[in-house]
Amino acid sequence: MGNVKIDAAKVAEAKKSAVIVEKSLEATHKKCKSVISYVEGASWSGKSRDAFLTFMELIEQYHADVKKNFKKQKKALNALEDYVEDFENTSYSKDVKRL
Repeated sequence: MGNVKIDAAKVAEAKKSAVIVEKSLEATHKKCKSVISYVEGASWSGKSRDAFLTFMELIEQYHADVKKNFKKQKKALNALEDYVEDFENTSYSKDVKRL
């Protein structure tokens, strides 16, 4: 097993970036749904409409999946600080610090 180094500054930077990414994902997913809704209600018809709508529905599904998985990643990132704190309070960590 390799060495693990957790840089608190990098974790803080990642958490700030995660907030930006989450807002962007939410905005783009909302916009995608809006475009689909508009196209479904428009008088546009034909193969090009159907192809465009199919494409947008795929993009919407992609955004929904990315948002769902991003939430899991963000949860893990937020839990990282707790895990580090918990490890620092273990007897292993205290024994090493006493060396």
